[in-house]
Amino acid sequence: MQLSSSRSLAEMKPVLADPGATGPDPVYQVFKELGVDSWVNQTVIAPGRYGQEFPKTFGHYHGVETPEKYHVVSGEGVLQLQKKHLELGFWTPEKMDEVLLIKAGANDELVITPEYGHSWSNVGTAPLVLYDDWTTPHSPADYEAITKLHGLAYYLTEENGAIKLMANKNYEDLPEPVWMTAEEFQRYLRK
Repeated sequence: MQLSSSRSLAEMKPVLADPGATGPDPVYQVFKELGVDSWVNQTVIAPGRYGQEFPKTFGHYHGVETPEKYHVVSGEGVLQLQKKHLELGFWTPEKMDEVLLIKAGANDELVITPEYGHSWSNVGTAPLVLYDDWTTPHSPADYEAITKLHGLAYYLTEENGAIKLMANKNYEDLPEPVWMTAEEFQRYLRK
């Protein structure tokens, strides 16, 4: 296994609810050359908090029409998905057609289709360890809208031991998020 990339706290500040917050550093690391079946990458997201916000991946869209599959190895996570809003065939990054929040734990598998931007948050007390099958290199354009809007549609925070959502005010007319389990999400996509 080889370290492929690492996101420091300084690199994550543009997408945090509180860019001045402190917490675990690095926030997450991605490893490749796993030698594990068909899995290509392993992402390890630190436990902890940045102020009240849970550690998360930066978030991105895919520039290609290829689904991505995840397997939760260990830990507790929430996958935030936001579906692109199209008007007259053009994408409006400040608007979402829907926001889904998928609670996932060890052995859950999820397939993400290309119309969704996404980010994982570690909502547990141990590292969140994920495998994925993504082989296409990411381009700066994959992160552009997320950077411009300072994160995904909602920030996942902790309040009195529970997950609380904070709307990202850089988005317009946010839809009410829908919570699902990994199993419910896979059924939802097959509709």
